[in-house]
Amino acid sequence: MKRNYLKRILILTLSAALTITALTGCGSSGSGSSGSSDKITASDLNKNPKDYKGTITMWSFTDEFKTSKFFDEFHKEYPNIKINLTVIPMDNNAYSTKLASVLSSGSGAPDVYTTEAAFVNRFVNMPYYENLSKAPYNAEDIAKNLVKYTVDVGRNQSDNGIRALSWQATPGGIFYRRSLAKKYFGTDDPAAISQKFSSWDSLIAAGKELNEKSGGTVKLLPNYAEVYTIATGSRQHAWVENNKLVIDPNMMKYVDYAKQIRDAGIDDKLTAWSAPWSAGMAGPVNGKSIFGYVLPTWGLQSCLVTNAPKTSGDWGLANAPANYYAGGTWIGMYSKSKNKALAWQLIKFMTTQKFGTWEAKAHSDFVSNLGSIKELATSDAGNSAFAGGQNLFKTYNSMLPSINGKLITKYDETINSKFQDDLDLYITGKKTKDEFLKQFKADVKTAFPDLTVD
Repeated sequence: MKRNYLKRILILTLSAALTITALTGCGSSGSGSSGSSDKITASDLNKNPKDYKGTITMWSFTDEFKTSKFFDEFHKEYPNIKINLTVIPMDNNAYSTKLASVLSSGSGAPDVYTTEAAFVNRFVNMPYYENLSKAPYNAEDIAKNLVKYTVDVGRNQSDNGIRALSWQATPGGIFYRRSLAKKYFGTDDPAAISQKFSSWDSLIAAGKELNEKSGGTVKLLPNYAEVYTIATGSRQHAWVENNKLVIDPNMMKYVDYAKQIRDAGIDDKLTAWSAPWSAGMAGPVNGKSIFGYVLPTWGLQSCLVTNAPKTSGDWGLANAPANYYAGGTWIGMYSKSKNKALAWQLIKFMTTQKFGTWEAKAHSDFVSNLGSIKELATSDAGNSAFAGGQNLFKTYNSMLPSINGKLITKYDETINSKFQDDLDLYITGKKTKDEFLKQFKADVKTAFPDLTVD
């Protein structure tokens, strides 16, 4: 099954490739541009914004740059930089496949391109993103003002240089229905509910309590697999280390807890991203209500607000047994771009506190700029009416220190898919635990013959 962050992108993207000309005009070169970083000086990158003129090309898997008016904000400061945006959907890996092709051929590559959490590690370790840590970009100075894990994700593993930056941070917890919490737990306070979810054992106990008090009409989760991202967030080891498959002990603990969740009857067996799964956000499905959904930051707008607008005010956000992140978009420039000075202005702009605060207020998006986070976490500007007035920025900010951005590998998308698919055979009684584990290892070895799999 597909991970939550992939579905979010599928919601945002179109069914066919689009080419959007952002702002106005066309062209392929701009003032202050250069074909290689060693020909660009600090003065080239620090002009008056209005003095930059020309056009850059950009590729992305989402048209949110257009629909969310990112370019409009950029244009207010850089009125003479025009951006030609090409949007290619991620269906069947169309975006990453085409991007890799043009980058390797050196023909038709965009000046700026984005990558998503599912495949960012692959691209930052290819030789096509410019090393932004080096002069004259000096992105390490910018990195000090951004959420650390987002910077770590965008680093090259060989030289540790920054290849891509993100304006977003996407930690997550468990969104729960306040009305159900009050009815069955006597409180809807996020701190109290977080305590009930402070460990896997207490989470399962809370699910059993809901089941018993509601006569089986309220289920803790739509599906046991909902908590998979929590499990991956609890790991100490990446899936692949030193070219060897590593199954973190916490993933095997998750296997046992997932089985307990299903055997206790506290999930509703609704397939993630299915129509019933979405409908459960608005109210009972087949006579059963869903207490909580495991969602990252973007889940509020893309899932809850979209699928259940009439439930505004009836949601709260609790911490999960382990903090995690899901999804996110990273942006960098092509190493052979002829328009690096212009491209850098866009990348730099999207990491600023000014842009971050605007984006947070305009779209309730949790951003990576630490100044913006502090600004909203310590004021009413961070309160969410949909979440019952809870300051979500304060809640998300508390999750960040324990999130490890160094666990991501280029193998993750495939390995996560294999693990979940094979695990389901165990959870549904079609395989034993040992058979599941054997099948998982065999599937990984088939997918990646060069990996060592014990």
